[in-house]
Amino acid sequence: MFKKIISAVIAITMVMGMCSCSEQASSQLTAAPTPSIVTRPQPSEPEPPAVTVGGNALQPTANYSFAPASKNEEITNEFAQGMNSFSVELFKQSVRQDLEQGKNTLVSPESVAFALGMTANGANENTLKQMQEVLCKGVSMEDFNKNMHLLISDAHNNNTENSKLNIANSIWLKDMKGLTLSESFARTCKEQFNAEMFKAPFDEGTVENINSWVNEKTDKMIPKILEKLDADARAVLVNCIAFDAKWAVPYEDDQIEENSSFTNASGKKIDCTMLCSTEKSFVSGEHETGFVKTYSGGKYAFMAILPNEGTSISEYVSSLTADSFAKLYKSRTGRYEVITRTPQFKYDYDITLNKALSDMGMEEAFTMNADFSNMTGDKSLYIGSVLHKTHIELDAKGTKAAAATVVTMDAKCALEETETKRVYLDRPFAYAIMDTETGLPVFMGTMCDPSVQ
Repeated sequence: MFKKIISAVIAITMVMGMCSCSEQASSQLTAAPTPSIVTRPQPSEPEPPAVTVGGNALQPTANYSFAPASKNEEITNEFAQGMNSFSVELFKQSVRQDLEQGKNTLVSPESVAFALGMTANGANENTLKQMQEVLCKGVSMEDFNKNMHLLISDAHNNNTENSKLNIANSIWLKDMKGLTLSESFARTCKEQFNAEMFKAPFDEGTVENINSWVNEKTDKMIPKILEKLDADARAVLVNCIAFDAKWAVPYEDDQIEENSSFTNASGKKIDCTMLCSTEKSFVSGEHETGFVKTYSGGKYAFMAILPNEGTSISEYVSSLTADSFAKLYKSRTGRYEVITRTPQFKYDYDITLNKALSDMGMEEAFTMNADFSNMTGDKSLYIGSVLHKTHIELDAKGTKAAAATVVTMDAKCALEETETKRVYLDRPFAYAIMDTETGLPVFMGTMCDPSVQ
């Protein structure tokens, strides 16, 4: 079941219900802050001892560290193709019902991939196989982890004052006797995903602390992701992504047209503010036209996609494929001047991804047959829910966006001017914030009504 509440920055929080865990499993966690979040200390010893989190014991955090990849390393083609497929399919499956109702939508496939990627490292047997197939078309976990590590490193290596993408991960474990994380799982999540680790009582204060962490890591764009933690909750895995970039060529005052009109999905004309410009990158396909407008530094770009007349935005998204999306971005050309009109907008979006992910082939993770024994040494865990929340603001200066996702796991027990093109985004359209180096979408959304926030 899908429900759209508001678009917000993308984050993934995972609440994992765990029962009795192996005494041999180990985790490196820091006590959860009360009421404010405390930064984990960095021990100097290279080999951490086995640690069991339980009772009132306060244990040190992992001695492992995240080492950013060098700038000359690149993600593999196999991974990029798999992630592109995951991104488009997640977008289609998750927004379908809301699009049919003419609602604005926004998901961050990258945020969802980080949250589920950490989770997959705790999966085993068929549960792991299904997650790998959905996340990256069967790429091995070793290669998947390495490429996710590169995405974090690449984003942070390219951050500037005018263009930044910050990625943060954390794991919260219930402070409970006998409850542990396996050492290999904790080590992978720290070294590959740079995850902060906390232990907490999982009471109202913990909910407040997790929300505070998300609020901080999303630059206050998503102030709240969790309402409560159920009694069966045992762990929460969180991803936050915060994007903030100025246009490479900002809109001047005389390019901002107020009191313009936009025809929404129901055919009603509504007032909006239009941003008018001439761009140099045109994209087109059999069913759409659009343009690409870069952000400062060129690392990221906004791709607007307008379906052909007579094709609704819902019909267009349903027909989208990983191949057609990749070809559309690759089709960009500087042969034309593109006269554009883009509505200024701001909104939040909220959705539960259980059905979308299950329909994509990740069924077992949500059932009593799930096997997450690589996380705790115990097979009594399954995913209860995957919550995703996003936020976006697009105006004359640039774009801000953020995302968060919560997976609750419960216990079973140069221009050649040959011609001029026009792309007027004055009716529902799709868009993506693209990583120009990898060709992967960080965010994908649809704008059906710019008056809705």
